[in-house]
Amino acid sequence: MVVRSQLMQRVLDDIKEYQDRREITRASLIEKMITKKVPPDKLHANPDDEFSQIQVGPSERIVEQYCQLARRQLALGNPVYEEPIVVEKLKSGDGYLILNGHHRWAGAIKAMVPTVRITIVNPRKPKKSH
Repeated sequence: MVVRSQLMQRVLDDIKEYQDRREITRASLIEKMITKKVPPDKLHANPDDEFSQIQVGPSERIVEQYCQLARRQLALGNPVYEEPIVVEKLKSGDGYLILNGHHRWAGAIKAMVPTVRITIVNPRKPKKSH
């Protein structure tokens, strides 16, 4: 019997819900240049990241550290995390796919912060073979 944390179950549910809507679109130059604030619920776990793999999964210890940091920063009126979460824009308009920052995202959700800062990057073009 596999025992899953609430966080891991949320990640798995999110992956299942968005599995057919994970097509990435290119962001405009302006979107890439600015650091945007969005609700953590607009971010979606990347199924290809080890964070989302049931064999590895998120570190509850690290998530708790980010949760506590987020709460301290909010109390001080500072941005929740110094480093924005790196994402790609979903074509469906349902938010963003996380590339880097899964534990910060989970910590923000646990701390119930209203917004997190993100940086949008465009997907890399596949290299052409000669």
